[in-house]
Amino acid sequence: MGSGFFGLTDFSPYNLYGVYVLILLLSIVLVLFSNTLYAIPILAGFLFIISNSSITFDTLDQFGFPHIALILIFSSFIVHIIRFRPRLKIGGLFTGLLLIAVAYLIPLIYTEVSMKAVMVSSAGLVYFLFYLFLFSTTKGNKDYLFKLMIVISFILMMQLGTKIFRLFLDHPELNFIEVFGLGMTNNWGDNFGWANINDVAFYLTLTFPTYVYFIFKKPKNILYWLLLLLPILAVAVSGSRGGLIGFFIVTLLSFVFILLRGTKHHYLGIGIAVLSASLVLLISYDVLKESFDAMIDMLNRGSIDAISSNRIFIYTQGISIYRQHWLFGSGWSSIQQVIDASSWPDWRLFMYHSTIIHVLATMGLFGLFALLFHYYQVFSVLFNKISLEKKLIMFGYIATQIHGLIDNVQFSVPYSFLIVFIFAIIETSDVGTLFIKDGRKYIYDESLQQSKETLS
Repeated sequence: MGSGFFGLTDFSPYNLYGVYVLILLLSIVLVLFSNTLYAIPILAGFLFIISNSSITFDTLDQFGFPHIALILIFSSFIVHIIRFRPRLKIGGLFTGLLLIAVAYLIPLIYTEVSMKAVMVSSAGLVYFLFYLFLFSTTKGNKDYLFKLMIVISFILMMQLGTKIFRLFLDHPELNFIEVFGLGMTNNWGDNFGWANINDVAFYLTLTFPTYVYFIFKKPKNILYWLLLLLPILAVAVSGSRGGLIGFFIVTLLSFVFILLRGTKHHYLGIGIAVLSASLVLLISYDVLKESFDAMIDMLNRGSIDAISSNRIFIYTQGISIYRQHWLFGSGWSSIQQVIDASSWPDWRLFMYHSTIIHVLATMGLFGLFALLFHYYQVFSVLFNKISLEKKLIMFGYIATQIHGLIDNVQFSVPYSFLIVFIFAIIETSDVGTLFIKDGRKYIYDESLQQSKETLS
C-alpha cells in the first residue's frame, strides 16, 4: 500500500489530484465570497468523488491528511469568519442536529475509546457545525438548489454508466444481455468507492423530484420529460431491491402530484413521456427482463435471511447490542466491542442496515429520541409556508427514509451532509416559492425570480 502525499497510492492520480483541486476551489470561494451558497456545490462534490473501492481508515493518509488538506480547509473557514464576521443564527434543524451530535458522542464515555471510534463519533458534531455555519453564512436560492440536485443526479448516473461500460470491456466474451445480467447480479461491482449501488439508488430517489421541478418551471420543454426517463432506467437496471422500493414511492408521489397540480401542458407531457417510456421498455425489454430475472433469483435463495442479504442476522445482532446499553447505546464501533470481533473487520465502519436498528444499537433510546425530534424539525420546516419546492423535497425525503428502514440511509455520510446543504439553502432563501397557485394548479412566475431571488 502506498502512502504519502503525491507519491504512489491506491488512488488513481485523477482522483487524488481532483480532491486537491476541490480543496483549493473551496478555500478560494470561502476566502473571497461572503455567501457560502457558492461553496455548497464544491462541498457536495467531495461526497461522490472518492473512487477507491477498497478505502479504509488507513488509506486516508494517502491524501496527505491531516497535514495539508485539513489545515487548508480549516484555515479557509477561519479566514471567512474573520473577514466577513457572520452573525450566528439558529436554524430550524438546530436542536435536532445538536441532540444527534450529543447522541453520537455519549457512548465514548463508557465504551472502549480508539482514534477510529472518536473520528466516527465526531461525525454528528461535524454535521451540526456545518449546518450552523451554512445557515449563518448562506443566502439561499431554491432554483440554484434544484440545479445542484439535478447535477448530482447526472453525476451518479454517469458513475453507474462508467461501471456498465467497464464491465463490457472486461467481458468481451459476453453478449449485451449477459453483461447486464452479470452486472445486476453482482451489484455492478458492489463498491463505487464512496458507496455501493444501494446508495446510488437512494440518492437518485432523493434527487428525482428535481426533474419534476423543472417540468413545472418549463412545462412546454419536452427535454425535461425525456430526461425524467434516465433515472428511471438507471434504477431499473441497478439491481438494488431497496432502491426500487424507495424509487417506486417517489415516482408515484411525483406523477400523482403532476396529475393533480399540473396544467394541460403537463398532461400532454405525461402522454409523451409514457409513449417514450413504452418505446424504451420495448427496446430494452431483454435487459429489463434480465434485471427482473436477477431479482427473482435473489428471492429464491431459500431462507428469509439469505433473501435479505443477511439483514435478519444483522438486525438480531443489533438488538442484542442495544440490550447491552439500552439508554445511550453501545457506540459506532459497537459491533467489534460487543459481538465476536473476528466476524467484523476493524477497518470497516459497520452499519446495521436499518435506521431504527442502527440508532438503537449505537445511540440507544436517547438516540432514537434525538432522531425523532430531528424528524419533527425537518417536517416543521417543510410544512411551514409549504410550497411546490418544499413538497418536492418532501417526496424525496420520505421515499429515502422508507428505504432507510432496510438500508443505510439516514446515517450515511453523504446523505447527512446533503440534508444539511438542502435545508440550509431552503431556510435561508429570500423567496418562499417561484410558483403561484391558480386554483389547484402550480404555475411558474418568472417575475418572482427576476425581482427577488438573488445570488449576492
